[in-house]
Amino acid sequence: MKHTLLPILLFIIAAQNTMAHATSRFDEVKPAVIDFFKRSAGNPKDCALLKDANAKNPQDEQTRMLMVGFCDSDIDFTKPVTFSAMSSHEFQGQRYICGVISGETSLGNKMGARFISAEPAHLVVGYKFSRRPIVFTASNDFLVDEFRSQVKQFNDLDARVCH
Repeated sequence: MKHTLLPILLFIIAAQNTMAHATSRFDEVKPAVIDFFKRSAGNPKDCALLKDANAKNPQDEQTRMLMVGFCDSDIDFTKPVTFSAMSSHEFQGQRYICGVISGETSLGNKMGARFISAEPAHLVVGYKFSRRPIVFTASNDFLVDEFRSQVKQFNDLDARVCH
């Protein structure tokens, strides 16, 4: 009985050490991911101006659409964010962390983005938002095509690196 318990105990200790190391790596990448999405987000002042304009004239459909586009397309980092589905992968000798960041928009709607970070530099090399109203409120075919291309590129990278 003693001989069978020792390998099991060693396996459990090794698994706990591996999990602790992975959690540490995930914690290291989180601030870099937040900074990346903060830098790519729209200016909060633009959102505040559009909210004020919409409040003054709620019948103006164009102002409302602009407000939705600017205020509902990015995570509002003044509110709490969470990370989920974090996983570490090796692809062509490079380590990547794949995961999801979630939060709320300035309009209070849930928003998330899947991301892929190249390690150890914590460089976000791919991302895909759960939704992007700004692309469709602009009524610009080029923006829509560009967004679809970005989603396709992320999906292709995700399929190679994260699975």
